[in-house]
Amino acid sequence: MTLPPQKSDGSPTPSHALSGHLAPNATLEDGVPIGDDGATLSLVCIGTSEGDLPSAVRQWVDADPLSAGRAAQWTAFQGAHIYWSTGRCAILAPAERLEALRKVILEAGKHERELQAIERSVAESWPALESDAPLAFEFNERSVARRTELQGRLTRAVVLQSRLARISPYLLSPLEHPPTLASQVAERMRERLCMASRFEALGAQLDVIRNTYEMCGQRASDFFLARTGHQLELVIIVLLAAQLLLWAFEYLAASPS
Repeated sequence: MTLPPQKSDGSPTPSHALSGHLAPNATLEDGVPIGDDGATLSLVCIGTSEGDLPSAVRQWVDADPLSAGRAAQWTAFQGAHIYWSTGRCAILAPAERLEALRKVILEAGKHERELQAIERSVAESWPALESDAPLAFEFNERSVARRTELQGRLTRAVVLQSRLARISPYLLSPLEHPPTLASQVAERMRERLCMASRFEALGAQLDVIRNTYEMCGQRASDFFLARTGHQLELVIIVLLAAQLLLWAFEYLAASPS
């Protein structure tokens, strides 16, 4: 197999340029949807039980523009060869097993992309958390303007936790028995991508973020309840003072001159 052509600047051409360099037993799917957020994964599937992934295909995976410098993952299992990056994947396996492996890779890609999105959101939350943490101890009049902002950040943490919880069945469900090639490849992918440990780490981080903003919310509620109580006390004092003045006026008016 010859290498796919490159642009004049040396960068690899888009996926469709690879299609003319694939063998008859290979197919290319460019931009298969894997999530509700517009995420996609491009796939090359080669139906054979012999040999290894061609170098041109491996180079295509290595040139994944979504990889952000991360090395591609490679695994070989029971005659199947899989070379996978964030936005591109190549599968070489017997033709009768390709469809099952394709579904496994698309599912793994969907959950991996969701984990990455949650990781980015959590990383972006730390600077704000550090500035908001003192409000978990004391909330005062100057902090009132930030109440809506704090509420939004708590809501965001809850939403991220719910998104993480939706991944848990994929990571925590018992392994299929008896095992199949597809189920074993899925398990191998989860291990290679450290998905279980990343899931636990994100859960712990989101607990910290949510607990902090819940404490901020509690301090804000206590402040507003106390302020309302003080306002009621002031109203009562004013009413009592007015009542005393009225009684004094009536007494003076009723007393003989």
